[in-house]
Amino acid sequence: MTFIQFLPVAVMVGILAMLSVWGANAIGVPVWPLFITWALFFLAGSRFSRIVKEVIGVTGGIAFGYVTLWLAPKYAEAFGSTWGLPLTVFTVAFVIVLLEYTNWFELAPAYFFTFAGYFAYVFGNFGGPGTTAENALIPFWLISLAGLGFGIVTAALRKKILDMEGVYGDAQKTVFDKE
Repeated sequence: MTFIQFLPVAVMVGILAMLSVWGANAIGVPVWPLFITWALFFLAGSRFSRIVKEVIGVTGGIAFGYVTLWLAPKYAEAFGSTWGLPLTVFTVAFVIVLLEYTNWFELAPAYFFTFAGYFAYVFGNFGGPGTTAENALIPFWLISLAGLGFGIVTAALRKKILDMEGVYGDAQKTVFDKE
């Protein structure tokens, strides 16, 4: 595939990125969670067959983030304030990594991306004044799922554009895809 053949794909991604920022601003939500999971779709191989695992991982990461906030005070009571949060994070990270041994729950990067993103959303008050661990769950999850949706749309449009240009199969792969 030539640079000129790939150029419309870059334009399409730029337009989608622009629309995501405009849309997020229009409805008053942060766009960065969308960008994280949009990229996750491609890091996970940009295969439609993996979308269920990505949704599970995104959802699981947010759930583990919530569990961490719930469990940390309990760990702090048992182990002291210095070790409460670190040991809670150890426990959660330990479980996430062990999930790699399962079929449906094995996409550890998805868990870690949304686990960290959930903390940023909650503690950065990206849900607005009064953001709590509880009231952040659904908005952050929906924004994150929207990012996966942007990934699906991007992959479908990319294939359609390149097919229209007569670029098929392995010829559609970039350097990133071939590694």
